[in-house]
Amino acid sequence: MKNLKKIIAVIALGLLTVLPASANTNSEPNTKAKKVLRTEIVSLLGTHSYDFSTKVVEAQVSVILNNKSELIVISVNSNNEEVTNYVKSKLNYKKVTVKGIKKGTVYRIPLKMIQSS
Repeated sequence: MKNLKKIIAVIALGLLTVLPASANTNSEPNTKAKKVLRTEIVSLLGTHSYDFSTKVVEAQVSVILNNKSELIVISVNSNNEEVTNYVKSKLNYKKVTVKGIKKGTVYRIPLKMIQSS
């Protein structure tokens, strides 16, 4: 009986350590779908006519897809306020058709805007 209790305890401990490790912890979304989403976002942004103080302005755009397949801009992290306003006005509530994008998931898309000469 004493050995049976030890065996059950070892099996229980083994299951408690193996099951959480084998759970799907893939928090990174489908990278191919994310690239397609980024391409669609770049096409929605189009060309700009702003004069920046620097040649290149980088921004980190956080978007989410609602039930109507529309982009909702959560935040735009950029040092330039004009870029922030431009991105929000161009992307907010625009429909996208990207397969593999989960609705309700926040996607962070890096953007780089280059000043045309």
